[in-house]
Amino acid sequence: MRRLLPFIIFTIYCIPYVYLSMRKDFEDDSKVSYIIMAIVTLALSYLSGLIRADLSLILGNIISFSTSYFYNALRLPDSKWEKYFSPFNSVEQVVLISLAALVLQVIIYTLARKRAKRYIRNTMVSE
Repeated sequence: MRRLLPFIIFTIYCIPYVYLSMRKDFEDDSKVSYIIMAIVTLALSYLSGLIRADLSLILGNIISFSTSYFYNALRLPDSKWEKYFSPFNSVEQVVLISLAALVLQVIIYTLARKRAKRYIRNTMVSE
């Protein structure tokens, strides 16, 4: 179980959230998928902070960004795809959304780490 949970977190992180959110936005003109992406990644980063799954968080974000970038590159010949994401092009949007998500994840991760340390410290004192 000790190794299973970080592996599950890593596996869920590998989903190309940014590309899927952009595709859903393009197809349905809906921003809901960005909110879902934010909630899932923030929950994963919080859980990673509680159990100290640093490597899962880092590698998962790298793979998620890489696959989002790759799938976006496959859509680049479509002129409607590029024009939809103005004032930025789709590549810039992948990078900006990924960076914004990463900043939020780092904040949530550090808060979870502090909470876990406080819990461990209080448990040790009470014994």
